Amino acid sequence: MPLLFNKEIENEIHFLIWNLTESLDDLLSLSQLSQDDTETYSEISHPQKQIEFLAGRLAIKKLCELESINFEGIVKDENGKPFLRNSGFEMSVSHTIDYIGVVFKEKSAIGIDIEKPRKQLLKIVPRLFNATEVAFIDNEIEKATLYWSAKEALYKLYGKRKVDFRENLFLEWENGKLFGQIKMPDYNARHEIIFFPLGQYLTVIAF
Repeated sequence: MPLLFNKEIENEIHFLIWNLTESLDDLLSLSQLSQDDTETYSEISHPQKQIEFLAGRLAIKKLCELESINFEGIVKDENGKPFLRNSGFEMSVSHTIDYIGVVFKEKSAIGIDIEKPRKQLLKIVPRLFNATEVAFIDNEIEKATLYWSAKEALYKLYGKRKVDFRENLFLEWENGKLFGQIKMPDYNARHEIIFFPLGQYLTVIAF
């Protein structure tokens, strides 16, 4: 798993991207899974999903190592949101066929999404975005990808189910920066969103 880059970006966001080149057998030989992870892995039947799971665990451990964060394993809450065990850092992970992205932020929720632009996203624009957002997208694949990824990152940051992307997540620009508003019965907050290209993909982080 060649490390593309590891850096700390604004507001103490620790960020790592792995280029996923290994086979499933390669990843199995590199992995030392906990009992919980072994049970989770045994429930995954699709080979690509198995690869993504193992690579994600290795990337999380690597970022902990690089940032001198004690790694005691990963736990999930009742909504399935992952956390580092006994750590003040919150985390988020995104998988693609080619890359694994991991972000940590201390004492604050965070979300990441990595997407490749594709025409299929244009078909679901009216279902996911309000009139202002649809007008901004203007049937452009790149803009649709950015807004889709931004809402995915917000969803991961919030970390709970029953979120309607059109009714509960809102995007707006201010002074050249993108922001997202999460409006749920138990949560109402505005978050900054940053984004940058990654080869043919787009990486988006909400914090």
